Amino acid sequence: MSGCSTAGGKRRNFKDAGRVCPIDYRLDPSLFRAEPAFSCDTLFVVGGVYGNPFALDALDALVSAESGEVRAVLNGDVHWFDQTAENFEIVERRAARYVPLAGNVEAELRRETDIGVGCGCSYPDCTSDADVSRSNRIHKMLSTALFHRPELRDMLQDRPAALTAKVGSRTVGITHGDERLIGGWGCSRESLQDPIRQDELSRWMRESGIDVFAATHTCSPVAMALADGVVINNGAAGLPNFAGQNFGIATRIATTPAADALFGAEYEGLYIEAVPLRYDQDAYVKWFDGLWSETSPAAVSYRDRIVAGPDDYIEDALLGGFSVRPTYRAESRRPRTRATAHDVELALARLMYFEDMLEPDHLKTAPRLSVLQANIGKLCNLACEHCHVEAGPGRTELMSRACMDAILDVMESRGIETLDITGGAPEMNPDFEWFIREAARRVGHVMVRSNLVILLEPGFGHLIDRYAELGIEVVASLPNVSAAQVDKQRGARAFTGSLDVLRRLNEKGYGNGEGLVLDLVFNPQWPVLAPKQDELERVYKHRLAKDFGIVFDKLFAVANNPIGRYGAHLMATDRFDGYMDLLMDAFNPEACEAMMCRHQISVGYDGRIYDCDFNQAVGIVQKRDGRDLTIFDYADDSALPLTRSIEFGNHCYACAAGFGSSCGGTLVQE
Repeated sequence: MSGCSTAGGKRRNFKDAGRVCPIDYRLDPSLFRAEPAFSCDTLFVVGGVYGNPFALDALDALVSAESGEVRAVLNGDVHWFDQTAENFEIVERRAARYVPLAGNVEAELRRETDIGVGCGCSYPDCTSDADVSRSNRIHKMLSTALFHRPELRDMLQDRPAALTAKVGSRTVGITHGDERLIGGWGCSRESLQDPIRQDELSRWMRESGIDVFAATHTCSPVAMALADGVVINNGAAGLPNFAGQNFGIATRIATTPAADALFGAEYEGLYIEAVPLRYDQDAYVKWFDGLWSETSPAAVSYRDRIVAGPDDYIEDALLGGFSVRPTYRAESRRPRTRATAHDVELALARLMYFEDMLEPDHLKTAPRLSVLQANIGKLCNLACEHCHVEAGPGRTELMSRACMDAILDVMESRGIETLDITGGAPEMNPDFEWFIREAARRVGHVMVRSNLVILLEPGFGHLIDRYAELGIEVVASLPNVSAAQVDKQRGARAFTGSLDVLRRLNEKGYGNGEGLVLDLVFNPQWPVLAPKQDELERVYKHRLAKDFGIVFDKLFAVANNPIGRYGAHLMATDRFDGYMDLLMDAFNPEACEAMMCRHQISVGYDGRIYDCDFNQAVGIVQKRDGRDLTIFDYADDSALPLTRSIEFGNHCYACAAGFGSSCGGTLVQE
């Protein structure tokens, strides 16, 4: 089953075969609320054997090495490469030693009539047409072989699609795809990167009484801790899952830790781990080559992976709450090449110019500007990987009080209503408190962008009182409503620290809709587009209120810009081109009218003028008479117009992709 962890291609074939789930793939919700099928101390969940008989040898060895009550569930796609009726029978009779469930392969093989869904994989668009076409042919060959042996097909007829089991005192839900469909992709890596999907699955687990949810289907492992439990997808038992490896993976859920595991997590007295399934690789390759010629669909799609593993690494599979075990740390990270800001600049320069996508009216600012954004320094208590300004504890660039005063003079004289203060951590500028006091006195609306946890540092906690006293709008970064995801992005205990500050802000009257405004900011942890802002806001409000008693006003969903530290990270991990393709393919002309550069002026720590904070990060300065334009020029010359032609760069694709993105969140509301 080829998923989306490797590059696909644009679809040209829109037939159903291999792309859709038939209606009988729907799972009855009661399956996961039924009495557990069994109880045990150690449970192996082994999906995607794919007809590899040597993987079953390895499973036998794993099970026999355990003590206590041990069970194994083969959660679908036991068959695939076995091709002949004889091989099918051998694999099927061996699988019967354990608890087999039906995957999409078994669901289609047991049909007496072809209903036109091919292999039943329900591949997403990111899987290429060629991969889908080859998968349909692999399935057809095995299905044809069984057509003449109906007694073998009958062995699959009563196979259940899901079950629950007790491990220790906890309940494990097991199926092939996801909680809704045998061939569902809701437990794929790409789906679980979406915080809306994370919340949906987490709430379903809570309502269903499931502590651990184990799936497979997508051929790419993924594991994460959610607010209400743990989800793990073993990828494939009968294929290598990571680069350079020659073994499969099984999920092990037990009351004691495994002797050998790639990665794992602890949850409510259980160890949830991915363990290697070390089959005889040489024998497997020889067996495979004896069945599939070099130009066969199976060999074209899978042989390279069987021999050397896919272009995938353990770190890619861990979305929060899981850690790599020491033995595998050296091989867990995707190889990195050192990337500099210049490398990012060159990569962006090779793209089609962003301004060529725009209408003439969008090349200049709106007639009247409403916001002045001031970046008052790059000093920060954090050094986040996604930070486009590359802020951190070692930065020394800080705005002077003279520059702040000039900003306030210009805002007063030009009638700019909103001051948006950012950084770094703006609170760390020694003149910050003076600035917000003066701004509250001289400007109508003052916003401060905070990472929250700075307010837990000695010498900064009193600013919460000051914000309330001055009526400052607080715009706070909170990249998820799950501890595992926030801590993965920002460091250990960042989530609990953020919640502590949010509670203190609530105690001062923030976020209750009656005056003091508290907004939150989401940005994706992976190179993907932000989800729909209104839907995500509902998730945040429900989760924060129900679980933590925290309220806020609005959520801003912001795209990561491919510059600065984040751009270099994308380059270093060979993901830059893919992310830029995503942004460019998602270009939305409706977002251009509301781009923040058209309605604001941005001032850097040294007073220089930019169109936005992103231009500031890459050094695209506004010019006047061949020199850099500064806030002091506007303070000294009341006739100098604020309206201007905008200086664009190809990083601007991030602002016009999907629903659009700005410091105020989504630009296009549906």
